[in-house]
Amino acid sequence: MTTRTALSRGLWICLFWLICAPISAMAGAWTQEEGSLFVSIGGNVALFDHATRPVHYDPTFFLEYGLSPRLTLGLDGYTADKGEAGSLFGFARTPIGRTDGPVVVALAFGLGLTKTPTGPLWETVRIGGHLGQGLDRGWLAFDAEATRVLQQPLVQTKMELTWGHRLGNGWTSVLSGQIGSGLEGNFYAKMNPSLTYDLTQSIRLRAGYVQALTGDRGSGLSAQVWVDF
Repeated sequence: MTTRTALSRGLWICLFWLICAPISAMAGAWTQEEGSLFVSIGGNVALFDHATRPVHYDPTFFLEYGLSPRLTLGLDGYTADKGEAGSLFGFARTPIGRTDGPVVVALAFGLGLTKTPTGPLWETVRIGGHLGQGLDRGWLAFDAEATRVLQQPLVQTKMELTWGHRLGNGWTSVLSGQIGSGLEGNFYAKMNPSLTYDLTQSIRLRAGYVQALTGDRGSGLSAQVWVDF
């Protein structure tokens, strides 16, 4: 598959979701309640078709804390490309305008470190925009972010579109798609349909399938644990 073909496929996927969803959104648009804590840990637990890039084991860690009604602080990190790339960021997110309407908009700013295959850990800045809409039985989500290494002209971008739908009896379906560019300017796209289950009021389990649409077009099975405190 050529880069142009992969780019075209990724853009058509995003266009399809934008047409089906009158207002796109991202769960990250909503702040955590003051004093509450959310933690997510997971990654891919099985790989198929010799998956390496852009799908690998890709362990991730994500934490959010509601410092005030309009300010959420967080920490997130991941590794990718067989552990040759990754990042660790601290961030702050705040909504723009009202938070009790049908649509919520937020901005985020982060500082952290980025790991590259051949270089050291680079100091990096990150900016993000979030748009969110709650639904009667779920949510729609759109998230966009860009990072830049301070010491080098290295830039990464990412856009993610998500639809969550509560099925009942503790089950929720989550369909997400992601496109972006890596530090070397390479375009990537992947899809992740999944299911979550409310194990308790504060613990949710998520299992899904990840399919790369670019690179080696490999795939994998993913698993996450979401915990609210």
